[in-house]
Amino acid sequence: MPSVTKRTYEAMLLLDNREVRKGWQPLKEQMTSLFTKHGAEIQSCKRWDERRLAYPIQRQLRGTYLLIYFTADTSALGPIRRDLEFSEPVLRHLTQAIDEIPATAFEPEAAFDESQVRVEDVAARREAMQAEREAAAAAARAAERAERAAEKSAEPAEEAPAAEGGETPEAAKKE
Repeated sequence: MPSVTKRTYEAMLLLDNREVRKGWQPLKEQMTSLFTKHGAEIQSCKRWDERRLAYPIQRQLRGTYLLIYFTADTSALGPIRRDLEFSEPVLRHLTQAIDEIPATAFEPEAAFDESQVRVEDVAARREAMQAEREAAAAAARAAERAERAAEKSAEPAEEAPAAEGGETPEAAKKE
């Protein structure tokens, strides 16, 4: 019979903010169940942070990190990683073996309002940039029209009509 080796692991999951907005607690339970169904014992599980991503991942520009500390058989790690790969809310994940769990892992999770989580995807960003360009172009056109109107009003008034005999008023004064 093969020997079973239990180790302690740290897993950092990058979660899709669209899923986080639907409900943090159910999503957190769904993620921990991926680990426990393979015999892992969750030691600590908490939201780490919500951040802007360096590059788009699955058309998303923001994500929420979930940090999980767990102990499991080394043979369970493969199935856990496979389940994480096929889980839709997980954009990326990293699991590594650690010697001991840091004391900060057992601090209570900070409360947050999932409705305040920002969802920013590539298409929405593109639309916002296009709207900004259109607004800037409209403002430039308006400024150009105002400038033309100001130039028109600043042009000298047409000369006065010629006096009788076809003379201009200046010529009549000279006589």
